[in-house]
Amino acid sequence: MGLRLKLLESNQGLMWLLIILGALSLAMLFILLISSIIYRPPGDPAALNYFNAGFLERAAHYNQISMIISVSVKVLIWIFMAAAVLVVWRFFSGTGNVRIYIAAGYIALFYIILNLVILPLSFYRGYVIEHQFGLSNQSVVLWFSDFAREKAIDMLISVAAFTGLYALMVYVPKYWWLIGASIMAVFIILGVYLYPVLIDPLYFKFNPLQDKKLKEEILNITDKVGIEVDEILVADASRRTVKANAYFTGFGNTRRIVLYDNLLNNFSSEETLNVVAHEAAHWRYAHIVKTIAIGISAGFLGLYILGLIINRSGLRGDFRSIFIIILLISFISFLTAPAQNTLSRYFERQSDQLTFEITERYDAQVGLLKGLAEANLSNVSPHPVIRALLYSHPPILERIQTADNQKQH
Repeated sequence: MGLRLKLLESNQGLMWLLIILGALSLAMLFILLISSIIYRPPGDPAALNYFNAGFLERAAHYNQISMIISVSVKVLIWIFMAAAVLVVWRFFSGTGNVRIYIAAGYIALFYIILNLVILPLSFYRGYVIEHQFGLSNQSVVLWFSDFAREKAIDMLISVAAFTGLYALMVYVPKYWWLIGASIMAVFIILGVYLYPVLIDPLYFKFNPLQDKKLKEEILNITDKVGIEVDEILVADASRRTVKANAYFTGFGNTRRIVLYDNLLNNFSSEETLNVVAHEAAHWRYAHIVKTIAIGISAGFLGLYILGLIINRSGLRGDFRSIFIIILLISFISFLTAPAQNTLSRYFERQSDQLTFEITERYDAQVGLLKGLAEANLSNVSPHPVIRALLYSHPPILERIQTADNQKQH
């Protein structure tokens, strides 16, 4: 351990760390790409009992194309980030420190160029492919509007975060990582609280649920799990997509249930109630709170490790360290995603189980999952590698079989 830390006491050791993490990340991407290419739609009776072969072929084709484009975008992002590190390393080799507002400008420029670099592939994946497979209702103008809005929000947060870290390195060099992690924790909690009232309205128009019977049944479900909900809202998601969804969001007086209009229009009330019960189960088991706590803990640990790396490399307070941190965070986030997804799949199975106990509508659950798979062109039985590395939910076929097994017992 001491030897490994000693290697980081030089710029060369830091570069080797970046190379190793980058190689591991690219290897994982390559495994995902190969798994996607060799994947064939499941022809076993289990899948064909619920879905026809034509749907399975079409969904497999859609997911294969999506995977190839996603891998390409990720590689492009890492190439650009690595190039930015090399450019900044050479350009600022004799200066080290820059003024805070200048640092903010360079970081903003970095994200502006990055978003322009990925724009063509993002448009192809988010607009062209979605329209080819009949999953999107967006106009070109609306797509570009959403893309610009999303990237502007991301850029604002990223520029503020990394400029803040740099300022802390300069002015509070001993405890920069601790203060940075503490601010991040507060931001995460505030973000969950404010997201429903600040961000969601930028993408959807919301109206109160008008179906009084459905509203009463939803409130019965929330009462069963001991949740008080301030609002039940319907989002006009059909302006953008044919996909269906529902979610709980917010904290305190911003807590609300949001139903996509697609869900209400294309699914039965029993199926809709199963979706609500599933989301209510997440609250009953405090999955959101646990996820926030884990995220905050990971943030403290991650910034502590980054602090060790940057401090031992002699780059504390050096402007170049910010771009190294951006690249390191990208690699580490990608490499740790499988562990996060494993935990998420466990949470989802818990919520499915409580859904059965709340509603006892097993046939509705099967119908719901089949409908969601068809509406979203889901890969119902993905390659085991893809499932393990990427899936935050258990595959649709597994969830359907669980519902059928519960019904028999």
